[in-house]
Amino acid sequence: MCRLVMMLSGACAAALMLGACASTAGQPDSGRPLRVGLEADYPPIIYKELGHLCGIEADLAEYVVEERGTPLEFIELPFDELIPSLERGDIDVIMSGLSETDARREKVRFVTPYMHVGQMALVRTADVARYPDAASLYATGLRAAVIRGSTGEEFVREAMTNAQAVACASGPECLAALQARTADIVISDGPFVLLAAKDTPGLEALPWLLTDELLAWAVARGSKHDALYEELNRIVREARQRGDVQRVVGQYLEVIMRAK
Repeated sequence: MCRLVMMLSGACAAALMLGACASTAGQPDSGRPLRVGLEADYPPIIYKELGHLCGIEADLAEYVVEERGTPLEFIELPFDELIPSLERGDIDVIMSGLSETDARREKVRFVTPYMHVGQMALVRTADVARYPDAASLYATGLRAAVIRGSTGEEFVREAMTNAQAVACASGPECLAALQARTADIVISDGPFVLLAAKDTPGLEALPWLLTDELLAWAVARGSKHDALYEELNRIVREARQRGDVQRVVGQYLEVIMRAK
């Protein structure tokens, strides 16, 4: 069992070290922009506030283009269109809280990971007593809301074989299903679950990490993308060594896990 201690900052503090709220406005005129594909409904990883893109990925994207000396272009897409768009060449990189999986590695190349996460369960506060331990999540007939195409959906279909996956188009749609009682739980990445529990009255995160996953950026396969792939790897490695990645993540979310 894990005990989680959570500290979540304000959404877009003005003094974030690496750019609080990202926007495509005011980009330099010269140089080809880095086209970053994302779906902005995954707080605190990537989301919108007052029309601006915010979150860990938005700040890291600003950091990357500052290191590269190039403009930045955010391209918003449905989650299940991100990898096809990358394969077609419509975007240069996916920075949208994408977990590494074997199936995805067959289609894209993942840059050095920047964050460890895991799937967690979100339930209605009134129902917490129904889940005394992690084993109770595998009960027959449980309806689990998941984002379509996510590792949460993969986990429910492969590991929670007695449960029914309720596929949703987005994180907010999962929350709506839970609140409307068309789902019993939400299974999603820990940062999303923890923030939803903090910000949504009547919902609570269960204190277990169900998986161990890595979040990383993805670039297209093929030799013509080698230069960008190597450059992004270098930027991530150096940013981690300097502690810059940890500072960005810590502005939004700090989770301390201790085994019991």
